Amino acid sequence: MKKYAVSRLNKVAEIGKTVNHKTGAGINVSTFEPTGTLFYGSYNRTVTQTYQITGTDVEDTIAIVVRHTDTLNDSILVRLDGIVYAIQSIAYDDDIHGFDVVTLKKEKGAH
Repeated sequence: MKKYAVSRLNKVAEIGKTVNHKTGAGINVSTFEPTGTLFYGSYNRTVTQTYQITGTDVEDTIAIVVRHTDTLNDSILVRLDGIVYAIQSIAYDDDIHGFDVVTLKKEKGAH
């Protein structure tokens, strides 16, 4: 993804993991624990891409753009606007000035 301006990475997401805590009643509760931040920009799928994913397990996902980094993987969670997402896939661009497209799916149970 060569033609994406760095200035479009104007939003900040939290990255982290799920941590289990026991309540006073002894019930396990999963919560999101932030470990860092990540600048990202919006990614709009083309009409063709939208049609191609219709009916698949990635139909209800969103995509964001980040500067290329090797630190992201599918074990990391991302919180955008208070909603926790799991990373479904990452389209890496290994160029030094490259951008990665990260596909996210809403995580169930982590708040």
